[in-house]
Amino acid sequence: MRKLAFIFISVITLVACNKDQDTSIIYGYQYFPVDTGKYVVYDVIDILHDDISGVHDTDYYQIKEVMGEEDIDLEGEPFHKLYRYKRESDTLLWQLKDVWVVKKSNSSVEVVEENKRVIRMAFSISYDQYWDCNAFNSDDPEQCYYRDIYKPKLVGTINYDSTVVVESNDFLSFIEYKRSYDVYAANVGRIQMVYKDLEIDNEDTLDVQKGVELYYTAIDFGG
Repeated sequence: MRKLAFIFISVITLVACNKDQDTSIIYGYQYFPVDTGKYVVYDVIDILHDDISGVHDTDYYQIKEVMGEEDIDLEGEPFHKLYRYKRESDTLLWQLKDVWVVKKSNSSVEVVEENKRVIRMAFSISYDQYWDCNAFNSDDPEQCYYRDIYKPKLVGTINYDSTVVVESNDFLSFIEYKRSYDVYAANVGRIQMVYKDLEIDNEDTLDVQKGVELYYTAIDFGG
């Protein structure tokens, strides 16, 4: 009888342990590292459309983002400055473009970009995670969600072992096309960004009348 009781208790304990393992949460903090000195360099394609004026200008340049040291804000919470440098295609000199603020917590990553606070990631990373990236600014609500979680991906000329995609906008109408998403790699950060806000004709995304397109592709990282 004691032997049967011991077996029963052992089985219950094993089931409980397996249950704990199955429900363990992988938060995914490594997809937005904030270690001081970490950097990513991007090739950028910046396109402006204005068909009425006959303008379809494309600008090529590079952006380098460098994570600064940790500091404490007025609320007593930690944050990092994100130094952003720009280099034109015809020069080797980096010039400081702007300084953003990154606030990473156990639940999210908030980035203050040009005085606008945006929620770039929400934790934990999962297929049922949804959030409004504009919850802390005056822009229209924009629901974000994850796809292609923890999958390898080739971005530009670099292969990454594990990436996640944050979808933020995919809207198409007869006269408007909005498309935006970011790709993040483990222990690197953002490696790709696609942003399109276009006025189109007859639901044809190639017949652009007005708007902007912006593409970031990581070409180097370290720190």
